[in-house]
Amino acid sequence: MLGLLAWIIPIFFTFSLSLLFFTTKNKGFKSRINELRQKLGKLLFDILLISHFLLWLVPFHGLLILVGLILPSQILDKKQRNSWSLNSKPRTFFIGMWLVLILICALIPISTPGNPNEWEDPIIIDDQRVSFWPASSQNVWLLDRNLDSPAVVTVLHQRIPGTFCPWLADYSTSLFVETLHIDESRLEETAIRLGLDPDDFRLKKIDSESKHTYKNSEGTVDISLMVSKRQIITDFPFENTVVGELITAYQVDWGGELWVITVTQIGNSNSNDPWAEEIILEWLEFRTNSN
Repeated sequence: MLGLLAWIIPIFFTFSLSLLFFTTKNKGFKSRINELRQKLGKLLFDILLISHFLLWLVPFHGLLILVGLILPSQILDKKQRNSWSLNSKPRTFFIGMWLVLILICALIPISTPGNPNEWEDPIIIDDQRVSFWPASSQNVWLLDRNLDSPAVVTVLHQRIPGTFCPWLADYSTSLFVETLHIDESRLEETAIRLGLDPDDFRLKKIDSESKHTYKNSEGTVDISLMVSKRQIITDFPFENTVVGELITAYQVDWGGELWVITVTQIGNSNSNDPWAEEIILEWLEFRTNSN
């Protein structure tokens, strides 16, 4: 529902304020719309409105894709370039307001991650280290039970700016995480919680499948998630010693809400549960039952 609100606000206020500032006030509503369309340029006006609706259908990060399509049409077309000099203020206002409001709406709050009963209480609630923008919430759990090894579980819930379609958004997000080495912060958190020095550890990517299917025996969960796996390596007491693995899975909901679960397994890397299925399935079952 809040994702729908984040989609409605930018186009509603941009359209309303543009009508207020750049059209003749004593005209009828339909005439003012036509006047605004003329000032913005029929092509640009139609493209912007259609593009806003397409945010629900465009894969990857929708806003980036659409901006990449809109700008060339305004730069390459000579008629469009010339018309900018005549109506630069309304066009700049409309596009600028639309983009700014889309980015601001990424601040609309999202829910704090919940957890299955098996996990007990988190050791960190609403982690303050997550970003202020976009809206984010993160909890951390320490699971020390009858598993192959103790595990630190981090669940992040975050709004993706300008994105409302889940198709391939998990792929682009995982690429972004790998490029900026964001997983390093999760390794740091694990080390601190275990009373270790984070500087003694580093991550090494493991070449493996990019997607993994999580399916429980009851058949209530059967979903393929974008995943990544990294080894946790230290040089103490021996160089390049593997002391655990970090498994991250991504799920994106309609409306542009991203869920990232990271399981840091400490111990033998040759685990009987290489994709942390026991823990991630518990979380997926909890999400299924909560919806």
